[in-house]
Amino acid sequence: MSSVLKVKKISRHALLCAALLSTVCFSSPVLAAQMSLAPLTKLRLTVVQFTALTGDYKRWDALGGDMDVGPDGTLSVPILGPIDVTAMSADQLGTEIASRLQAKLGLLEAPNATVQILAYPPVYVVGSVSTPGQYAFQPGMTVVQVLALAGGEQRADSASSMSETIKLQSDLDSFGNDILRLTTRIARLKTEYARATDIVFPPELDKTDPLVAEILAQEQQIFQAHVNEFARQQTGLTQLAELYDAEIDALQQKADAVDEQITQAQKQVDVITGLVSAGSATMSRLNDAERALADLRSRNLDNVIATMTARENLNNSQRQLAKLQDEQQSDTAGQLQQEQASLEKLMLNQTATMRMLRQSVESDQNTILARTMTTSLAYSIVRQKDGQATVLDADEASILQPGDLVRVKLQMGLPPAVPVAEISAKP
Repeated sequence: MSSVLKVKKISRHALLCAALLSTVCFSSPVLAAQMSLAPLTKLRLTVVQFTALTGDYKRWDALGGDMDVGPDGTLSVPILGPIDVTAMSADQLGTEIASRLQAKLGLLEAPNATVQILAYPPVYVVGSVSTPGQYAFQPGMTVVQVLALAGGEQRADSASSMSETIKLQSDLDSFGNDILRLTTRIARLKTEYARATDIVFPPELDKTDPLVAEILAQEQQIFQAHVNEFARQQTGLTQLAELYDAEIDALQQKADAVDEQITQAQKQVDVITGLVSAGSATMSRLNDAERALADLRSRNLDNVIATMTARENLNNSQRQLAKLQDEQQSDTAGQLQQEQASLEKLMLNQTATMRMLRQSVESDQNTILARTMTTSLAYSIVRQKDGQATVLDADEASILQPGDLVRVKLQMGLPPAVPVAEISAKP
């Protein structure tokens, strides 16, 4: 190797070493505060309200806590609901949450809402690097810094080994199985949420595959168990309501009978009162008739109280039935949302692993050729925006964003010809 080529390799090695050292300190709080929030960013929300009466600050822990920005770029905040944060920084989001809380709750002054970024989505490196994979993102990260984290340029003596290729293939198979299970689980949850009778699995599933058939059978069993349990609880509450309804009917019939007895007793008291006035009946007989009338009226009052109690029990059982149905819908919707987010993350990991596997196989094939060729690196960035992947040309100083995939391509050429003057100068 000529002295010129040695100087180039030493310079590149020095550049990567410097970049690796700079990754420790390049993260800036100012940059973090100014960056827009990317999907899947982990946040911590703290809401504090100043109480003028006591002079103390009170934390609203029910509104705060650790949260994740959704794949669609929205953040779900209690009371406020989903907020589109794709064009907001952490400081701007805190101001927006405080303003919305003031308007929503009718506060005289806005509370203090602070948004802290706990973790960004990682960046991915594939291609001609020593260690392809995913790496933690920090604001201000450049292509050369993430290249340093990935071990720098892939050398011919450190090309991907067969074991690395096998590991990537194993990871890819694992992602495929997990995606299959999540897909069938989501189909089952959608059926439960709609309260349908049959699960509609995706038609592209190969039901002749033993693994697919086993997973489908498991989801069918879980679905049937949930349906049976819900039906048992619903039937029990429905039968309880029917019993209370029947009790109310019986009490009403009893009330009608007691009312008739009271009418007859009142007539008897009126007759005896006339007889006592005429001297044809004794006072004791009148007292007995009045006591009988009072007993009937007491029985009527007891019957009214029993009827009111039965109606209250009927209303309570109907509320419990409605609560059971609402909770089933709410729990199923929450599980469905969580599983759909997990599926999206798995599919992103599967895509990244597939690209790394393809690059690993290509690197194995090009190892021998790379040892005899001069090399240089070309960079490109694959960036997701509005659900679409955009490929951007890049260099070592290009600034990265959370979730970017950096593709490093090894460009090879023939060794440069040695100049004639250099040959003639040699002894």
